[in-house]
Amino acid sequence: MPAVIGGRPQRFAGHVELYHRTLEQLGHARRPVAQHSLGIVADTDEEAVETWWKYWQSMVAQLAKERGFYRPIRERYMREVETGALFVGSPETVARKIATMARDLRLSRFDLKYDVMNLPREARARTIELLGREVAPRVKQLLTKEPTHV
Repeated sequence: MPAVIGGRPQRFAGHVELYHRTLEQLGHARRPVAQHSLGIVADTDEEAVETWWKYWQSMVAQLAKERGFYRPIRERYMREVETGALFVGSPETVARKIATMARDLRLSRFDLKYDVMNLPREARARTIELLGREVAPRVKQLLTKEPTHV
């Protein structure tokens, strides 16, 4: 299960393919692949982006001091939200991004890590609710129209 925490998740496609080829060469059946990424689901894209930014910014600033990570700037954050590893947005936005990753990386499962950075309980609870009620059914619908390679 790749833990994709930055950059375009599609860059892991080669690793997934290597994993499948190696299993085949060793005489093993194909195994499922999952992705683990950070994010939050809110009622609107704007709400999710603003809520996550507040907590993500302080976490990355701390990591920058401790581990030499990049500085948390809004432009980079928005790149991660729009095309990178952060799954932040409305149910439709997050569902489309998950479905795209499921197709591109041949995923059988996706795990959203939403309980980081002292995110308020209400935001975590709303993310759980929206994941179950709206995101998961929409991902299934999108993948039924255009299934993954698995």
